[in-house]
Amino acid sequence: MKTTQIKQQSGFTLIELAIVLVIIGVLVGSFLATLGARIDSSRRAEVQEDLEIIKKAILGYAISSGGPYLPCPCTNDCDIDTANPAGMEDRDAAAGTCTADAAAGYLGYLPWGTLGLKPSDSWNTLYSYWVDPAFSDDGTGAGSVFDLADAGTGQIRTRNPDGSATPLVANNVVAVVFTHGKNAYGGLSVDGVARPAIPAGNVDEADNADTNSAFISRTPSEAGSTTAGGEFDDIVFWISDYEIKARMVDAGLLP
Repeated sequence: MKTTQIKQQSGFTLIELAIVLVIIGVLVGSFLATLGARIDSSRRAEVQEDLEIIKKAILGYAISSGGPYLPCPCTNDCDIDTANPAGMEDRDAAAGTCTADAAAGYLGYLPWGTLGLKPSDSWNTLYSYWVDPAFSDDGTGAGSVFDLADAGTGQIRTRNPDGSATPLVANNVVAVVFTHGKNAYGGLSVDGVARPAIPAGNVDEADNADTNSAFISRTPSEAGSTTAGGEFDDIVFWISDYEIKARMVDAGLLP
């Protein structure tokens, strides 16, 4: 008499497969989150390096201008354009002053074409640029180039833990460059496309984009956070009147 042997086939049950898939999903999600954070960190570091280069270019412009005076913002044809010279400073040749006048708060985009720099930040958004008009007058018209007696009018503020905004650098800033960050709110793409408007809750980002001479520089906060001032990922860089004057004295352009 033959004995029939039943062979049991080994394999995963549906429950075991589900557990494996959940584990894989958690690992992939964790990897993607970590990768995204690393990419963001790398891009912010790249912007910080850009800002150091921009600073040197602005100071170099002031030295080579012979005035001395700082470059004007770009306010027209600032994105990449093959038909016309792009990213050039907008200066009134007759008056010697910037086209970005008081009505615009002397705010425009970094004149990357004039300075010989790359056009945009790590998120392909143009850098915004503000300049104190007293330090950008080239002396051609009725005005005059700056001297040791002139003081900057720009201000950099920051947020305190209690939510109040206090001066970080008070009333001696002559130039400000900032990136609109990853969210790019209120910016202009390198292709000339307007980025999304700044949401109503992003008070500090809105403060950087308005027409006054006060800017905010603080720790980033994500969308949905309860941080005073709202979501914020701008990276702000500035030049003080002390620094520009010292450079011009060293260059022999100021006594």
